[in-house]
Amino acid sequence: MSDHQASEQMIGYLYQVRYALYLLLKNTDDQAQISIERFDDIAFSNDDSPEILIQLKHHVKAHGDLNNASTDMWRTINVWIDAIKKNPSLINSTKFVIITTAVAPIGTAAHHLKMETGIRDSALAFQLLQNTANDSNNKSHAGYYMNFNSLSEEARRSLVDKIIVIDKENTIANIEKDIKDEIKYCCLPKHSNLICERLEGWWFQKSIEALVSDTPIFIAQSQVRSYIVSVSQEYTADNLPIDATFDMVDLSDLDVKEKIFYEQLKLICLGNSRLQLALRDYYRAFQQRANWVRNDLLYVNELDDYERRLIDEWEHAFSEMQDDLNDYGDEITEDQKIKSGKTLFSSIDKKDMRIRPLCSEAFVMRGSYHILANQLKVGWHIDFYNRLKVLLGK
Repeated sequence: MSDHQASEQMIGYLYQVRYALYLLLKNTDDQAQISIERFDDIAFSNDDSPEILIQLKHHVKAHGDLNNASTDMWRTINVWIDAIKKNPSLINSTKFVIITTAVAPIGTAAHHLKMETGIRDSALAFQLLQNTANDSNNKSHAGYYMNFNSLSEEARRSLVDKIIVIDKENTIANIEKDIKDEIKYCCLPKHSNLICERLEGWWFQKSIEALVSDTPIFIAQSQVRSYIVSVSQEYTADNLPIDATFDMVDLSDLDVKEKIFYEQLKLICLGNSRLQLALRDYYRAFQQRANWVRNDLLYVNELDDYERRLIDEWEHAFSEMQDDLNDYGDEITEDQKIKSGKTLFSSIDKKDMRIRPLCSEAFVMRGSYHILANQLKVGWHIDFYNRLKVLLGK
């Protein structure tokens, strides 16, 4: 197989998955459920009974059409005939749909199988296909024609009558726009790209689970709608989205000025497990805040205002610790300073100060404190500034 053929085949698979999402979104039945590569490329079903079998034909370039001898047309019909021979009830209970980016030329069987009023004529389409099966000398299609004629005439007519052709459909790139159109009322326009990106990531994962499963998996429209609602609620005035995963790095990958928060924690002799949790919180908060900024999800000066609130809360707690330690006078010991610093850190660590009311992930606050600690704007040991200012070149 050439690189071009492999590429087009891969795009075809991706188109299949993306188009399945689009079909489910635009279906008016909120009980609809869909499967991929179970009964056909895509199928709408009622539990284990397919109601609509769908074959997708994607062409990267604007070539090809569904003429009466089209490979796309006859290969698809052949797949459906094989399915009918395994399950004869399909011919009475199922619709057979071809969705293609190619064109069904005027006057062809495919053209007369479109649903438009004044165009559809399944009886004429049957005759055109039958003539092709009887008269064509295309050896590569001989098996398709033989399979077609192996059905009774009644079955052949019934099958063709159930076929629906949808031609000139959008390509894989443009289907993304169609998906965005389906979800546009769930969010502000500026958030539609982000929500669509997350929806497709979730959908592709669900599709993979279905494809590798030994047991049938059907994805319901209600699942998709629930996910969209859940995600869209993160893009509101009182909330922010939390990304699912973050890259983690080792402490050794940090620049000296990025390790100051870690040195702050070592000053109060924090245990190794808590140090590792702090490192994780720092990195998650750093990356999450960067994502919010990159995606333009924050208000003007929102991070600055949030940090001011964090610092204000810390100042009250730090001043209280200072007063307690001042009671020791000249007799204060390093152990007492360490113990008080650890208590201060623990009390701050347990607070619930959110950047927005519904953004409840604790790592945002904890990591933000570590970011401030890197700048020596907050600290835990009573002497943190004097001991660590050299790391900032002060």
